[in-house]
Amino acid sequence: MKRIFFFVLILLLPLTAFAVPETKEQREKLGTEFKLPCSEYGEESCIARFLAMEACTFVFGVNSGKPPQEAMNIASDMFVLIMRGNDLKLSDMYKQSGEIKPEIKSEAYERIAYCRDATKEAMPILYKAGKGEEPSPKMVEGLTATFGKWYLKTIEDVGVGREKK
Repeated sequence: MKRIFFFVLILLLPLTAFAVPETKEQREKLGTEFKLPCSEYGEESCIARFLAMEACTFVFGVNSGKPPQEAMNIASDMFVLIMRGNDLKLSDMYKQSGEIKPEIKSEAYERIAYCRDATKEAMPILYKAGKGEEPSPKMVEGLTATFGKWYLKTIEDVGVGREKK
């Protein structure tokens, strides 16, 4: 039943407003209960899906009035808990060079685009928080178009889950 619900949720993504889990307890519950058949989809596909969920949760959080850092913390926390709940290691998403594996990146970019409308709504808020001024419509379009690449690059730069050399 949960799989059917999630599938319907993904199909309706552009038309649906999502609540951001407010408490650590809500995120922990989601992390333990949200399961995908990763043996069927493949580990890389599951990780890509979870990265896209993280990126979209971030923009949903910003759009719901959370400060950007708080929205990022909530999204990252959910990602880690869902990965752990599906028996996936964070280090499995990286190549030896520290970059996210190309097959994961490719699918994650595609899936992050599912929340394009929410991303476009969040861009003026994020831009103003960083630059202190309103972005032009052209700037919002450019930021929206490149959001997935920026998000994954940020994860690579931080190196969450990578084993240190």
